[in-house]
Amino acid sequence: MMMGCLLLMNGSYLTACSDLAFCNDQRTESSTSSASTVQGRTVSGLRKRPVTVADSIQMTRLGDIDYTNGESSKGIVAKFSPDKRQFVTILKKGNLEANTNEYSLVLFETAANFHSHKPKVLLSIASSSNRPAISNVHWLDDSDTIVFLGEHSGELTQLYSFKCSSAVLTQLTNSTTSLTSFVATTDGEVIIYTAENPVSTYLTEGVARKGMAVTAEWLGDIIRGNHGDLDSVFIKRPGKAADTRIVTQGRTYRWPMSLSPDGKHLLLWTSAIRPSDDWRAYEDRLLQLSLGHFVPSAAAAVYQYEVVDTVTGNSKVLFDAPIASGGSEMAWSPDSRSVVVSNVHLPLDVDDTAELELRKAHAFLVEYTLSSERVARISQEDLRLIGWDSKTGYIECDVGMLASYNGQTTPKVYFQKSADAWRKVSPAEATGANPVPDILLDEGMNKPPHIVAVDPSTGQRSLLMDLNPLFHMLAFGRVEEITWKGAQGHEVKGGLYWPVNYVVGAKYPLIVQTHGWHSDRFWIDGPYTTGYAAQTLAGKGFFVLQLPDPDFGALVTSKEMSWAMAAYEGAIDSLNARELVDRSRIGIMGFSRTCWYVTYALTHSKHQFAVAAIADGQDYGYSQYLVFANSAPEIANAFEEINGGPPFGDGLSRWGEHAPEFRMDRIRTPLRIQSLGPDSLLIEWHWYSGLSRLGKPVELIYIPDGTHVLEKPWDRMVSQQGNVDWFCFWLKGEEDPDPTKAEQYVRWRGLRKGQEEAWKTNANR
Repeated sequence: MMMGCLLLMNGSYLTACSDLAFCNDQRTESSTSSASTVQGRTVSGLRKRPVTVADSIQMTRLGDIDYTNGESSKGIVAKFSPDKRQFVTILKKGNLEANTNEYSLVLFETAANFHSHKPKVLLSIASSSNRPAISNVHWLDDSDTIVFLGEHSGELTQLYSFKCSSAVLTQLTNSTTSLTSFVATTDGEVIIYTAENPVSTYLTEGVARKGMAVTAEWLGDIIRGNHGDLDSVFIKRPGKAADTRIVTQGRTYRWPMSLSPDGKHLLLWTSAIRPSDDWRAYEDRLLQLSLGHFVPSAAAAVYQYEVVDTVTGNSKVLFDAPIASGGSEMAWSPDSRSVVVSNVHLPLDVDDTAELELRKAHAFLVEYTLSSERVARISQEDLRLIGWDSKTGYIECDVGMLASYNGQTTPKVYFQKSADAWRKVSPAEATGANPVPDILLDEGMNKPPHIVAVDPSTGQRSLLMDLNPLFHMLAFGRVEEITWKGAQGHEVKGGLYWPVNYVVGAKYPLIVQTHGWHSDRFWIDGPYTTGYAAQTLAGKGFFVLQLPDPDFGALVTSKEMSWAMAAYEGAIDSLNARELVDRSRIGIMGFSRTCWYVTYALTHSKHQFAVAAIADGQDYGYSQYLVFANSAPEIANAFEEINGGPPFGDGLSRWGEHAPEFRMDRIRTPLRIQSLGPDSLLIEWHWYSGLSRLGKPVELIYIPDGTHVLEKPWDRMVSQQGNVDWFCFWLKGEEDPDPTKAEQYVRWRGLRKGQEEAWKTNANR
C-alpha cells in the first residue's frame, strides 16, 4: 500500500498492518486490562508480545481534538445533555488498512453510572482527511438532539444534527469549504459557524502580465500560487434561504467564540489589524514580541475581543486592550446582559498613576456589560475561567492558568455578584450538593485510559469503559518518573520507559524524547503522534526518556536552548551513573519547537549523540528567519530576541554562536528529518541541503499531506515506524527483514559507509 510520502533519495516505503484487532466497544468490570510491564507472561495461554506502532495507531483514544493534540482531558471527556440524564463521549482509533480514522459517538446513561450498564454507540464515522469525523458536540435543550461538526470519508466537514431517539442523522449545511467551528443557542434557532475561506490564486491575468508586488505574503503561498488560510464567520437561522456572513473588525480564524444564551450577541477572538500604539506599554513580554515591527497586512498573533450583534450584523471591539499572552476564556451571564472574560489587559486610558502601572503589569478577570459598555474588574489573580453557573450565579475558576491547561489538579476559586459588585466566595459556599457525577479519563504513565464516573459527594468511582481491553495481551515497558539535576544545576523530572526484557547489569541504548512530560498521562508514543514511539522502542530493547520543556519564563530567551541542552546532558550523566545506559549509544528526537533544542545540542553539547531525528520544526536560525521576516514579523522578532538582535552587521557574529545551522560542520550524528507538507519542506530544506553538501549522513522524508500533529494512519506509520527503524539501525545494527523496506536499508548502509570513511579520513589527517 502506498503511504503518501516522498523520499528525497528516490525510495519507497511500504508496510504491513498489524493483525491485532481491538474490540473497543465493550465494557469491562475490572482493571485487569492494565498494562503489564514484563514480556513473556501469559494470558489464557497466549504469550504477550511487545507493542508495535500499529498498536499505537489502532489504539482507542479520547477523540476530542484538544486531547489528541497533546492537551489535558480535564473537563472535556463528557458532554452532558441539558437534563443531565445522559452524556456522550467522542472516541477515535486508526484503521491502517483503509488509512482512515474511525470516530464514534458513545452515549452513557447518567443514572446507570454506578450500576451495571453498557454504553451505546450512537454513531460511527470514518475520516480520510486530517480533520476529525466528529467534533464540537453540542446538545439542544430537548436533551435528544445533538448538533456537531462531521465529515464522512472523502467529503468536507459540515454541520449535522442527530436524533438519539430515532437515530436520524441530518446534514444542516452545504458549504463549499470545510467548517472549522460553531456555536449555537440551546434551541438551535441561532447557529454561528466558521468555514475555511476558498483558496484564492495569485496567478491572475494581471500578475502574468505585470508581475506581483510582494508585501507580507507567505513565501510558501507565493510558490504554490494560492492562499486562503483565514476563516469566515456565518450566521445560520432556520428557514433562511442563505447563511449570512459576518464582517468583523479584525481577522477571524478558528479561534474561540461564544454565543449569548439569547442568541443576540457573539463574542469572539479576532487578530488585530491595527493595534493601538498604547498596547506597546503593556509589560507582557510575548505580546511585545508580537507587536514589534508590526505589519498591518500580515496576520499577527495579537488578539482582541469583538462582540457582534447577530440581528444587525454590526461588530465592534469589546474594549481597547489586547488579550494577554497565554489565552483567555469567556462565559456569558444567564440573562445574556454581560459576559466575563479572563486573562485580558485593561485599557490604559486612566489618569491615576498607580492604576495605570497596575494595568500595564497585570491581566485581569473582568465582566463587560453590553448596555452600558462598563468593564468591571473581578480579579487580578492568575486564573483560568471555567464557567458561569446559570442556576447558582457563581463564576468558577481554576487558580493557575498554565497548570490547569496542563491538566494538573488546581485549587478552585469562586466569585459571586451582589449589588453590582463582585466578591470571592468559599468553595463550600459555591458548590453545595451536586448530583451529577464527574466523568474523568482515568489514566497514568503505567495505566491505559479508562472512562470513570466519580460521585462528587462520596468520591466513589465506577468504571464505565476500558478503552483498550486487549492491551492485557501486550507487554508494555514499565514507566518510572525520575528526577535529576540538569548540567546547570536545575532540577528536572521526566519519564523513563524501561526495556521490556530488561536484564539487571546490562547497559542499553537510550532514546531521548523531547517536548513534554506528565506523569498522569498514558503516553504510548510520547506527547504527540509525530515521530514519537516510546513503547515500541521499549519493546525493541531501548531505554526511552521523555523530557519536559523549559519553564515558561525561559521561553523565547537565550536561556531556553541552554536549559534544554543542560537537561539532556544531566539526564545522560544520571542514567550513566546508575549504569543503565551505554553512553556511546544515545539517540535523540525533536519535534516542532524542540527541533531547535535538538539541533542546538548536536552542535553545542559536550555529549556525542549517535543518532538523531527531527520533525517539522523551527531552529531559530538565519535561513528560517528570512522566510518568516516579512509575513510573520512576531516570529522574526522572537528569532532576534533569542539571538541578541538582527543577524546583520555586528549581530551576525552572535547568531553564529547561537544558531545551530551555522555549526553544521560540527555535526557527526546521522540525522533523519521529516518535513510535513510544502511549508515544512521550505523551512527545513537548509538542513538537508547543508548537511548533504558537507557529506554528513542525513535523510529527508517528505510527507506531502502531513499535518503538524500527524493524523492519517499511513503518515503516522512513515513517521513513527521510520524513526523506530532508524534508531534500531544506527544504535543496534538491526534491520527489519520486511522485504518492502529493503531499499531503505540500502540507503542507510550507504550513509553509514560514507560516515565511516569520513571518520577514517579525519583520523589520518
